[in-house]
Amino acid sequence: MEQNLSSATLVRPIVKDPQAEMDVPTGYGKTESYLLPKDPAWMFLFWEITQGTFDYLRSQYGEETLKQARTIIRLHDVTGVPFFNGNNSVEYYDMPVIFEARSWYINVPKTGRSYIADLGYLTADGHFILVSRSNLTSVPPGHISDIIDDKWMIVEGDFQKLLKLSGADYIGLGSSERMQVVSQHWKLTELTSSGSSTSWSSFALHLDKVQEEEEDIWLEADCEIIIYGSASKNAIVSINGKDIELKDGKFSIRQHLSAGSVVDLPIRARNAKGDKTRQIMIKALREQGK
Repeated sequence: MEQNLSSATLVRPIVKDPQAEMDVPTGYGKTESYLLPKDPAWMFLFWEITQGTFDYLRSQYGEETLKQARTIIRLHDVTGVPFFNGNNSVEYYDMPVIFEARSWYINVPKTGRSYIADLGYLTADGHFILVSRSNLTSVPPGHISDIIDDKWMIVEGDFQKLLKLSGADYIGLGSSERMQVVSQHWKLTELTSSGSSTSWSSFALHLDKVQEEEEDIWLEADCEIIIYGSASKNAIVSINGKDIELKDGKFSIRQHLSAGSVVDLPIRARNAKGDKTRQIMIKALREQGK
C-alpha cells in the first residue's frame, strides 16, 4: 500500500561519506518467487527459500523423503483460469531445477499465454510438494497479428484537407474539376497498391527481391553451463582444485562458455584425512560456427 506522509518537522539532511560502500543483502529472509517475461520465447524465474522453510518441510515430510525427491519447476498454463488453486490449470510442464541457483530461464511452451510457476519437490511416488508459488505473468504472441486492414476510409473533412494540400486551389480549378483530378489520383494509387501487373508494381516487386537477396544474415548467441551434484555428509568437495561450500550436501556452480573454448572441470571429493577420494571429470566444448 502506498502512503503519502507529510510533516512540519524540520528535516536535516544526513551527509554520508561518498566513499562508504553499501552491502547488498543476499536475501530478504522470506520465501518467495517471481516470474517475469523476457520475450515471446523466454521467461525468467528468481526466488528465495529460507532455512526455516526447509526445516518445516523436513518436519512435515521427513528428511529422507526430500533427499530422494527431485527438485522441479512446475509451470502451469493458467490462460482463462479465473482463480488458480494449484490443480485447475489448462496444462502444466515439469522441468528439473536446482534450488541453490536462485534463478532460472524457462523456455515458453506456447506464446500468447499466461503462466504461474511452482517450485517444489516431486517425490518417488509422484507426489508434488509445493515450496513457493510465483505471480501470474503473460507472454506476448510471437507472430504478426492476423488482423489485416485492406483499406482506410477517408471522411469528408480529411478529403477536403488533402484536396487543399494537393494545390488544386492555386491552379484555378473549379469544384467539379478538382474532384475529377483527385479522383483520378486515387484511382492511380489503387492500381499501384492493389497488386495489379503494372510497371510500378513490377518495379516495386523487383526492388523487394533485390533487397532480400542482398540482406545480410547474422546470428548471435551465448551460453553458460550449470554444474550441480551432491556428496556425502562429511566430504570436502573441490572443483578445478578450489574447495566449494556444500549446502545440505549439495552444490552448484555456473560457468560461462565462450565461443571456441574448451572447459575442463575436475570435481573431487575427499574425506578429512585425505585417504579416501572420488573424482568426476566434466569437459565442455563450444564450437565456433561459421
